[in-house]
Amino acid sequence: MPSETPPTAETRSGDDAPPAAAESSRWKRVGNLVSLAAVCGLAAVQFHGADPRPWGLAVGWAAATSVALGPVAWLCRERLSPNRYETLTYVAFGAAVLAIVVGLGIALAFEVPYARHGLGFHAGVAFGTATVSVTERAVVPDRLRGTSL
Repeated sequence: MPSETPPTAETRSGDDAPPAAAESSRWKRVGNLVSLAAVCGLAAVQFHGADPRPWGLAVGWAAATSVALGPVAWLCRERLSPNRYETLTYVAFGAAVLAIVVGLGIALAFEVPYARHGLGFHAGVAFGTATVSVTERAVVPDRLRGTSL
């Protein structure tokens, strides 16, 4: 009689629990979504508190972010391995933080009035990124995921 032991890379549990890697990935996704929700909430509160609300800037930045990041996010998710995608996400986040810091430094050095434009930019980019994230996960059909273009 053949033995019913699983292959070396597998372990069998009696309760059909998901593997530890899937559980870790789920918690990372939850953390990312909570962070994105916090940034969007902060942007909404600041935008709501602004006296003249910069609706045009916010809508423009949201549309520009969605159009620029949407196809890039979809192609990166489909073409890259999960490890490389995670590394690229960290690099992109670091580059964005660096660009914001350098932009703020330039605005302060040259006395550019950024306060009233900053709220529209912050709200627009936050909600554009949220739109891309939700659309890429919810709207892109499964049959298009994993296909080469």
